[in-house]
Amino acid sequence: MQTPLQARILDQLRQLLGEALEPGDRINEAEISDQLGVSRTPVRRALQQLQAEGAVDYEQNRGFRLADISLLLKNSEAEQEMLLDERVMRDMAIGELRSVISERALMQKYAVANGVLMSTLRRLMRDHLVEPSPGRGWIFADVGAEALANGYRFRQIIEPAAILSDDYAIDAPALEAIDADHAYAIDNLETMDRRRLFDLDARFHRLVAQGARTADLVDAIERQNNIRRVTEYLGFLRLERLRQSMIEHRGIIAALLQGERQTAAALMRIHLQISRDETFVHMEQDLDRVRGGEVRLSGDEAG
Repeated sequence: MQTPLQARILDQLRQLLGEALEPGDRINEAEISDQLGVSRTPVRRALQQLQAEGAVDYEQNRGFRLADISLLLKNSEAEQEMLLDERVMRDMAIGELRSVISERALMQKYAVANGVLMSTLRRLMRDHLVEPSPGRGWIFADVGAEALANGYRFRQIIEPAAILSDDYAIDAPALEAIDADHAYAIDNLETMDRRRLFDLDARFHRLVAQGARTADLVDAIERQNNIRRVTEYLGFLRLERLRQSMIEHRGIIAALLQGERQTAAALMRIHLQISRDETFVHMEQDLDRVRGGEVRLSGDEAG
């Protein structure tokens, strides 16, 4: 079974390759590792999975190359699953999935095959967002306002503290690469897919936490990213706040690259406080816009 990180990298890799390459193009594992802020090992595993699906080929001494772009996302079961992930998380965020719900009811609600539904449920279960009930149904995690507020309080404690920990060490190439990704996103915010924007945000917080070289801390950040994936993408409706958030990220990155950890920790604390305040000030308005169908899911014409 894939870990949440492996599943996320595979999803990111599908989209990255589909947008950046043409069939026959070679795949630079080192470059992708830098872009995603992870080591080459999980990237290699994800590429091997895509090779098994026929989307990429492997040539001895030359590495991987893109074989069939159509097998990455478009009209594929993987794309259906990713869209269903978003639909389920949207419904969790607006409070439509609070009680025990049977698989049959979920299949009827989302009009998908059982295999697609189970893939989504397995991913959510790995992320601790859903669990099977003692019967035949599923219990969805509480992602309401109180859970989100608790998450922010937790992050305000551990993320600045991580930066100030005794053994903290930056990965300068990874920070420089993710800074470049932020610069690109700021310039192209209006046209970028929300999934990519959230993944960039999550990668930033994960990369900063990895500097503390404590697996439990990184796991805690990943858990918070999973909860935020359900709720905070609603705030991505407000592009100006998203742009400012990425500018704040770049300030933290600059301080880390300059060796100014005290400054970076202070900026992280301020960033999280601003994000918390903005989230709760606009939460009801954001939820109303989603309930009203104003927001469309990526690739979902029905909204």
